[in-house]
Amino acid sequence: MVQLRKWRPLLKLDGAQPQASYRKIVEGLVTAIVEGRLRPGTLLPGTREMAQLLDVNRKTVILAYEEAVTKGWLESVQRRGTFVSTRLAAGTLAAHSAPPSFALALHEAPAVPYFTNSEQVTALQHRPGALFFDNGACDHRLLPQAVLHRYYRKALRNSFTTNTVRHGCESSSQYLRSALADMLRHNRSLNVGAEHICLTQGVQMSLYLTASALLKPGDVVLVERLSYPPAWEIFRQLGARLVTVDLDEEGCRVDQIDALCRVHDVRMMYLTPHHQFPTTVSLHAARRQQLLELARLHDFCVIEEDYDHEYHFAGRPYLPLASDRSQRHVIYIGSLSKSLGSTFRCSFIVAPPNVIEVLERTAVLTLGQGDAVMQRMLADLINDGELKKHLRRVSTEYRRRREALLSGLRDAFGEQITVQEPEGGLALWVKFADTLDVDQLAANALELDLVVRGGGQFSPFGHRENALRLGFASLDVDEIRLATQRLAQAAAL
Repeated sequence: MVQLRKWRPLLKLDGAQPQASYRKIVEGLVTAIVEGRLRPGTLLPGTREMAQLLDVNRKTVILAYEEAVTKGWLESVQRRGTFVSTRLAAGTLAAHSAPPSFALALHEAPAVPYFTNSEQVTALQHRPGALFFDNGACDHRLLPQAVLHRYYRKALRNSFTTNTVRHGCESSSQYLRSALADMLRHNRSLNVGAEHICLTQGVQMSLYLTASALLKPGDVVLVERLSYPPAWEIFRQLGARLVTVDLDEEGCRVDQIDALCRVHDVRMMYLTPHHQFPTTVSLHAARRQQLLELARLHDFCVIEEDYDHEYHFAGRPYLPLASDRSQRHVIYIGSLSKSLGSTFRCSFIVAPPNVIEVLERTAVLTLGQGDAVMQRMLADLINDGELKKHLRRVSTEYRRRREALLSGLRDAFGEQITVQEPEGGLALWVKFADTLDVDQLAANALELDLVVRGGGQFSPFGHRENALRLGFASLDVDEIRLATQRLAQAAAL
């Protein structure tokens, strides 16, 4: 075991602050593990002993250990103690100084499909009393309207005063990129500046720009067995061949990737590791490390989409794959649409500057100038802490709505469903017993003015999935209760 007196410097807690919060302790443990200073199987001091060594309350250490165990970095063995997880890949990832070997060939833009709605679903959108279990959208009714009005007026005045509304002006986009870079450094530990960020008007646009720069017809792209339909349709329309990786209760089956890479010349992998879409499961630490090692070994690019990072209800959010300082193969895609709603079209791509230059040139040709006023407003909301304040407030409400839906589903369906309470996100993945046909259930629900999406929609190869993805954030508690009642009635038809 590491000598006891060395734990504070090992966790890099010898700073200006004498007291270490549990979050700082977790971050110190994770960094020490990733950098190889704490090896798999290392025994940690007991909570009482560690508290004395770090000069903190024992409860602080208990919280830190519990969160690190939950995230998969540590494992607790009854009557033996707490150890660095033996499931983690031994050693650190090799750092490479060479830039990513991405082939930046650009291709013509295909039409990007969206989820298709039947005429019956479209008609319901205008019917009073109709309810929608969407894919996990936020609730526009919770937006701080007075704050948004004030910030938009301020941004509009500033834009006219500084003449930044003129065509071709880049100062507003530079201002927003800088604000996003600060946010990503402080909240997600990404080592980035404004030069690492390309702005787009939605996640699908980000995916298309990135994929069109990386892929050529015939390239193999790995996707999870269930994933985001617009993503794999974009890859297909660019001529890529899709190969799927299985999922289980710990997320993507990373152990299958090595064998797939030996059979196929894999160019890229797309995944949503934080809250997997659609199943909501979070990819555990050991698999994250293994995935990064495989990307290095087989030299493929990882497209990491982190669409709802802020909404994590069990401890601290997982840090993105892209936050690993030694990795050179991850392109990160995020969005503010889950924070402020789909009306605010702001997505971003994080990549090395040479990749960003190519993406920017393509974006200029296809998108033109962004909304200078909106960009200024979003940057001010980030810089002034208003976005963070809003997210903190609505997260409490979304947690309440999640509990209401979980309770309602269990009361209505009992043992006919299996639902794993997710660590975060704005939707539940609900599996149904074989005695209930989800496709028929969805059709019956439409007759009751309720829209739900069957699990088969999320399969790249159209495989049947007897499950539903039920977004809860856009419905208030009363609407959730009513929608759950309609779902139960649909099952009884």
